[in-house]
Amino acid sequence: MTNLNSSDISISIPDGIKEMLEEKLIQSSVGIEEIYSWIFDYFNREFYGSAKPKDFTIFVNELTVAFAEIKLKQIRTVGIDFPVLLSKGKNRPVLMVCAMDPLRAENNMVTVSEEIDLWVPFSIIRNPDNAASEIKASDKRNLLFFHTLLETHDLYLTDVYKLFYREGKRRSNGQSQFKSLEVHSEILEREIKLVNPSAIISLGNAARNAICGILKLEVPTWSDTVYKTKTQAGVSVVMVPHISGSANGYKAPILNNEKYKNVEGENNPKYARIIKKVIEQ
Repeated sequence: MTNLNSSDISISIPDGIKEMLEEKLIQSSVGIEEIYSWIFDYFNREFYGSAKPKDFTIFVNELTVAFAEIKLKQIRTVGIDFPVLLSKGKNRPVLMVCAMDPLRAENNMVTVSEEIDLWVPFSIIRNPDNAASEIKASDKRNLLFFHTLLETHDLYLTDVYKLFYREGKRRSNGQSQFKSLEVHSEILEREIKLVNPSAIISLGNAARNAICGILKLEVPTWSDTVYKTKTQAGVSVVMVPHISGSANGYKAPILNNEKYKNVEGENNPKYARIIKKVIEQ
C-alpha cells in the first residue's frame, strides 16, 4: 500500500486499486503513478504546506476500450474522480463511501472536450481548517461529515460511475447506454474485494439507485431511520439521503428521530455519528 504518513491523517490507495483502474478505466501516457502522486501532493499541500503539485493533462482518448463507444461521442465537461483512502492510526475498520459520479460544472462555452478533469470524490483532499483554501461554507459542512467518520474509521471514497460527461445537455448519468456498461460493476466489485470494507455507505438518491442496480439490492425509500442491508457476499450496506444542504428535508427526520436523540453533535457531524451507530449495531 502506497502511504503518506503523518502524525494525524494520511492518504493512500489500497494495493491493487491503481493497477485495476489502469486496466479498466484509463491508460494515461503520464501513468497512474503520476496521477496519484499529484493527488497525494495536493493533499500534503492542503494539510501540511508542501509544495504545489506540478499539473499535467489526461485525455478522453486515453480511456480504456471499455469506453470505446463513449469516446466516439461529442462529449464535454468530462471528469474522473480517482478513489482514495484516508486514515488515522493503524488497523482501523474501513468504511467505503460511494457517491454516484464526478459531477462537473456546466460550461456552455465548451462544445467538445478532449481533456479530462482530474479530482477526487467529495473534494476530500481539501482541508476544511485551512483558511488559505477558501473552501465554500457548503463544502466545509460536507467535509465535516467525513472528518467525523474519520474519528473512528478509515475512509475509502469512490464513485459508482468513475467517469462523468455531458453530451449536449444530457448528463452521462442520465444515459442508459452509459449506465449499463459492464465496466461499472466490474470496477465496483473489484474495489469491494480489494478494499474489504467493514461497510459500504451510499449517499443520496442517485448513488442509492446506482449501487442497488450494480449490487442487485432492493431500492429503499427514505424514512426517519437509517436503512441497512447486506450484499450477497455479506458486506453491510447503509443507504442514506445525501449530506448536501439540498437534502436537508430528507435528513431531518433521521436527525430528529427520538431513537438518535443521545447521539452527539448537530447536522452533518451528528448525521455521521448516527450512521456509525447503525453500522456498529
